[in-house]
Amino acid sequence: MRWSLIVGVVAVSHLGAGQPVGRLAEVQKVHIPIAAARPLESGKPIPIGVAPHRGPLAAGLSSHPIAAVRISGATQPDLFVMAGRFSFPPGLFLYPWRATTLEGVPVFGERIPVRFPATPEPHADCAIFEEASAIHGLFLDRQDLVHALYHREKREFIEQSRLSLRDLPRRPSAFTVLRNPDGALELLFHIGDGVEYRPTDFDWRDPRYVPYDGAGIWRGGLPYLALYAVTRPDLSSGPIGKPRLVSRTTREVLWGNSGLAIINLGPQHRRDIVSGSRFGDLYYYRNAAATGLDLESRRHIVGTDGNALRHPTVGASPTAYPSPQTGLADLIAGGEGALYFYRFTGRFNREGQPVYHAPVPVLEREADLYSGSLASPTQVDWDGDGALDIIAGNSEGFVLFFRNAGSNAAPAFLPGVALRAGGELIHIQPGYKGDIQGPAEARWGYVSANVTDWNGDGLPDILMSDSTAQHRVFLNRGTPGSPKLAPGRTLYLDGLDLHGTWRVRPGVAKLNGRMAYVANDDQDAFHLYWRIDDYNLLDGGKLRLEDGSAIGANYTGAGGTGRTKLELVDWDQDSLTDLLVGTTRAHSVPNPETGLPRAMKPSVATVLFLKNVNTNAAPRFRFPVALAHRGEPISHGAHEITVTAGKLGGGDGPNLVVSREDGRLIFYQREFLSPR
Repeated sequence: MRWSLIVGVVAVSHLGAGQPVGRLAEVQKVHIPIAAARPLESGKPIPIGVAPHRGPLAAGLSSHPIAAVRISGATQPDLFVMAGRFSFPPGLFLYPWRATTLEGVPVFGERIPVRFPATPEPHADCAIFEEASAIHGLFLDRQDLVHALYHREKREFIEQSRLSLRDLPRRPSAFTVLRNPDGALELLFHIGDGVEYRPTDFDWRDPRYVPYDGAGIWRGGLPYLALYAVTRPDLSSGPIGKPRLVSRTTREVLWGNSGLAIINLGPQHRRDIVSGSRFGDLYYYRNAAATGLDLESRRHIVGTDGNALRHPTVGASPTAYPSPQTGLADLIAGGEGALYFYRFTGRFNREGQPVYHAPVPVLEREADLYSGSLASPTQVDWDGDGALDIIAGNSEGFVLFFRNAGSNAAPAFLPGVALRAGGELIHIQPGYKGDIQGPAEARWGYVSANVTDWNGDGLPDILMSDSTAQHRVFLNRGTPGSPKLAPGRTLYLDGLDLHGTWRVRPGVAKLNGRMAYVANDDQDAFHLYWRIDDYNLLDGGKLRLEDGSAIGANYTGAGGTGRTKLELVDWDQDSLTDLLVGTTRAHSVPNPETGLPRAMKPSVATVLFLKNVNTNAAPRFRFPVALAHRGEPISHGAHEITVTAGKLGGGDGPNLVVSREDGRLIFYQREFLSPR
């Protein structure tokens, strides 16, 4: 049996419960058995390779916990989770409870698909609640609210009735159900104010689209949600009825994509309500009524330091998960990315705000590596032990380190931990006007990271772009066995910060002895820059095909530009550095007419290979081809994927790791790859 040494860092995901996001774990020696590591399988996600094989529970690109229910007969409730669109696959899943860590974090087993009444697409707009031996589901289907009952043997919600929502002013973004002592039901809805978010003079993908005015103010609107309710004797078919405003204002939650849950926080608090929000705040409403709804003003849920808790990722959607000790409501919250667990302290502060511990990831057994949504991985020996690890940026704005406790031929990865630079957690957030798609994306960092020895000191450094389109370098000032990042510094071209389109993972490598940096320029074309020093670049001109034409990236404009993930590598082993490109489904490399993957049917996020047919000093590239695995094109959804080449998995030539947009890292053995 082999044992490994781990140095503690900032935990975002954990072997057990670990540390909260942003808290520094103690540096310690931990012996970990890896004899039971699962082998890599070409075309499959990379598994966690270290016992107990637990990792963050992420159902899909977005993961929305819907309800805690008792179905499996276990000691603790099981969990219904909705995996939103762009997941693999989307849909409703039941996760059976399997264990609870010493820190109280629930651990769930392999998910079970659950059928439910047809809706246009899976989304979080549903509610599930348990009464006696029956499990009820409410599912939003266009202008209807479908009531269904769960059939345990069939693992299916079977439709019972439909309630028309035509009396609601607008489609609800979330809803839940509260049973009154007299048996009547309170249907509680989050309903928006109808304010139009985007400017309407041009489509948001039109090159003429202008998101901010000359003063830097968003040109669209900022929609808010309020709480409305309808009281009904039952869930029989018919019009749902006119809703009444039950929140104190009509501006309760900025933006949508939130959730609602009924929570029990003890005497006088058994019918309270918690709301999520797009930007991660969790709101608490005390219900002063013994029957019906009498909601006090909105309060924040706070941490033990007295400050409002903010969910680590975008679009917090909470549900209650009862404590096994007290029966009071701990919380499980999701959104984009994985699920997080909030443990209730059992107390309120003087302002009447419930106090919760900082969030930690909910866990699942026999887990695959989870890198966060829209991840950008790189194979690199980060800690100097001779085995390739993985460094990955993600859309949540973090940079994660996945330590390989095995070897290159037989890797055994630990769950990811978030990196610090200059003593601070790396967490890129564009804020109100840093993102070209507007303030609704204030919390999407879209960190597109690459790793190389940028300054030639023998240590791996991190280079990245992100949602702000800034280009930065994080220099490693540590040692080979103990990396330590300095704060990020801007990269400059002719004294001005390097500019171009957003969300681009730069290609970085030495070409003919010079350090090259490749990114998308202002025309959304691949552009070569040469390193002058740690923070300054020299213009090397656009990269070109063998016919001399520039290599473009997209056929859409505005926020559809950029998003390219570039890898400089000698893929065909002829001593010339080629280009591998991770795309979105909207890319059209190298031109709008015949480029890929646009010309593919269907057009999907895939991996392109551009062969260098000239020299490393003056590269020219052949028209791209898509790479296929066992004859089938590599196809991973819509948004964007990243490809990294290296020796993970062994063999004669570089193998690939490709990020799937739901955060899984897919391994591809070279021998099964070919041009399509």
